Amino acid sequence: MKTCISIYDCPQEKVLLFTKNGYDVVECKACGHRFSKPDAIETHLHNVYSDSYFFEGKDGYPNYLDEKDILIKHGDRYAKIVSNYINVPGSLLDVGCAAGFILKGFKQNGWQCYGIEPNKTMAAYGKTELDVDIQVGSLESVDMDKTFDLITLIQVIGHFQDIDKALKNANKLLNPGGYVLVESWNRDSLMSKLMGKNWHEYSPPSVIHWFSDKTLINLFKFHGFTFIAKGLPLKQINLKHAISLVDGKTPNFALKHKLINGLEKSIGNLKVIYPPVDLKWYIFQK
Repeated sequence: MKTCISIYDCPQEKVLLFTKNGYDVVECKACGHRFSKPDAIETHLHNVYSDSYFFEGKDGYPNYLDEKDILIKHGDRYAKIVSNYINVPGSLLDVGCAAGFILKGFKQNGWQCYGIEPNKTMAAYGKTELDVDIQVGSLESVDMDKTFDLITLIQVIGHFQDIDKALKNANKLLNPGGYVLVESWNRDSLMSKLMGKNWHEYSPPSVIHWFSDKTLINLFKFHGFTFIAKGLPLKQINLKHAISLVDGKTPNFALKHKLINGLEKSIGNLKVIYPPVDLKWYIFQK
């Protein structure tokens, strides 16, 4: 069980599992939390989630704006999932909301939507093109006078530079009885075990926390939340994004550049269902 108030300052012994991209991936012997410490915590979000993350591929996106329709539908699906646990749409804060596409899906289902996003370009797009209220910043440093019925952490929980501070602030920002929706990769999945250190989610300094069901539930319990439900998301992906990830995670070889370009041109615009093998959603209540 987790006992420390800060993962980085935890006095418990850590076991070095492996090194990836020059970063040590370690695991706490007491609570089992698996993480990698970024070089500069204070500037981590600014350095990692610059415009290049959203527009230059590799561990990010070749063009995040191409994901618009997929992500709006993803938000719509999640709005329907949480409706099984929340009686009526209320106020929502989407953390790491990027351009606000998932927020748009919730908004179409009657939610009053707000977002936090560290990238100024993405936040400006959401405000201008989608008319979504997005504040530039992070959950760790947020300063808001609103409280919410639901906070969503979609593909965000593994990226926090200070995960304990983020969840402490999430608790403060929720109304009594409010909920948190998390979408997270499962480090105990068969895919993760088969791939080992080459699993696509072992990609520090972008992703720096990796969870199992047990460690994620224990983390939220430590911060005052009760586990409510979990499931497998029906998630579409753009093949151009998937091809870019493969490009960034495989060694160079003869004709690789031509092969990647050929795949992007021929099938890059296709959308497919991501197999439900290593990704989950979770709902917690304050």
